[in-house]
Amino acid sequence: MAQVVGAVAVPHTPHFPGIVARGEPLAADIGRLYDTVAAHLRRMRPDVLIFFTCDHYNIFFVESVPIFSIGVADSAEGPSDYPELDRYTVPMASPLARRIQEHLVRSGFDVGMSQEFEVDHPVTVPLHFLTPDMNVPIVPLFISGLMPPLPGASRCHALGEVMAEAIAAYPEAARVAAVASGSFSLEIGGPRISQHSHTGVPEPGWVGRVVSLLRSGKVADLVAEATAEQLGQAGNAGGELLTWIAMLGMLGPVRPAFLEAQAEFGHAFGAWHPQGAAG
Repeated sequence: MAQVVGAVAVPHTPHFPGIVARGEPLAADIGRLYDTVAAHLRRMRPDVLIFFTCDHYNIFFVESVPIFSIGVADSAEGPSDYPELDRYTVPMASPLARRIQEHLVRSGFDVGMSQEFEVDHPVTVPLHFLTPDMNVPIVPLFISGLMPPLPGASRCHALGEVMAEAIAAYPEAARVAAVASGSFSLEIGGPRISQHSHTGVPEPGWVGRVVSLLRSGKVADLVAEATAEQLGQAGNAGGELLTWIAMLGMLGPVRPAFLEAQAEFGHAFGAWHPQGAAG
């Protein structure tokens, strides 16, 4: 039977691969953080990654914006949005994805099914650092975290819980890990950007609060405090936190084995190893 063996969560800043490749001043710290998370992920020995992400107006945009959608293709090319980034063919675990989507729908979650698409940088940047050989297939779960109205935090957490049920019911043996991709406070090209960049961190206090709750394993408090108003105050990309909350729903109540923030960027890096997961 399939089992959840752990989870990691990282940001997807599109400039980070180039910064590391060029050896710029931030490269050492960025590389250390991704390398630490990648080491935790290797310890989990996953066969499949459930990848929680938010589309950045590249896959769905204004024609049709599902609150939740799961990718069921055999593979996808990407990134679709930053030509300077390395381009990959990302393999996908289509049979598992289809089984999860069916289970979610039968459990009361109206989750769409995406059969042909490209992935954007929120998927490829983390994979560039975590599984650069693209040798672990993913199941992408898209959460509408950038275009209001956003789904509720409690709904996203419940989604993760039901996904764990679907994985436990999957008849084939598979070690399944989760990846959450996103920031806690981030403004992109809006009125709250910094004076020296096209981005900003409008709510640094919220970043600290999220990290504190994550570190202490107080997921219920995080879900309660991640209201639509709070996510909006955190920036026009503040809803990316919902990917972390969905991942925590899938994982269950456990404190992180590793958690470190880059407060100046409004995000963090983390890894979780649930008790009882077979080594």
